[in-house]
Parts: sequence; C-alpha cells; structure tokens
Amino acid sequence: MTDRAQPSAPLSVRLWFAWAFLLLVLSGLLLPRVVEFIDFSERAPFSLLGIFMMIELAAVLFGITAALQRKRIGHRFAIGIALLPVPILAGLVPVLLRMPAEAATGWWLLTVPIGALISVVLLVGLLRRPARAYFSEP
Repeated sequence: MTDRAQPSAPLSVRLWFAWAFLLLVLSGLLLPRVVEFIDFSERAPFSLLGIFMMIELAAVLFGITAALQRKRIGHRFAIGIALLPVPILAGLVPVLLRMPAEAATGWWLLTVPIGALISVVLLVGLLRRPARAYFSEP
C-alpha cells in the first residue's frame, strides 16, 4: 500500500466549501421561520417552500459529505449547489421575513447581482482542471 500524500484542495474548492457551510448555517437559522411560515392545516399539509428547503438541505449535506471524501459525484453536487445563491439570497429571505413589496424589490435588486456573481465565481472555479482533479475518487 502506497502512502501517497493527497494534494490540498484548490482555492475554488475551498471557496465552494465556504459557500456550502454558509448555506448550511443560513438554512439552519431560517428553518424556524420556514416551520412558522408553513400552514399545517388539513387544507395544506405541506408547502412548496418546505419541500424546497428540505431538498436543499439534503443536497447540501450530501454534497459536503461527498466532497469531503473527494468523490466524483461530489463535483456534480458542488456545481448544483453553486447555482443556489440567487434563489436562496433573492427569493427565500424576503418570503420568510415577510418583507413588504417595496422592501422585497429593493432586496431583490441588491441580492440577484451578488448571487449571480457568487454563482459565476464558483462555477468558473469548479469547472477548471485543478478542481475537477480534486474530486478523484470513484
């Protein structure tokens, strides 16, 4: 058995990990608001927002786990999670905080460009050869 040293994660992968953990923290902080937001009456036993949050949490947790193990599927999850800044920052926060329409529009105008910039930086970095090579385990 060879004791080959694994190269450290490229900067783009480190930035992705920072985004993924920030997303996990943000989701955890907003989760009580999601539960409060959902109407648990017989009329609406579930909500699209709740379903989105649960899928997002599952994807982020699985993506982080696979990326820490350097699995190839982790690269695909990393790319998918890199596309989440705009919906999370621009769409989720105004809904959960019940912002008035004027405030939500201002928030949207501020966070869509920021989210798009985060996504572009993460995607460009993750699609480069060093980031793809980092996810080397089958």
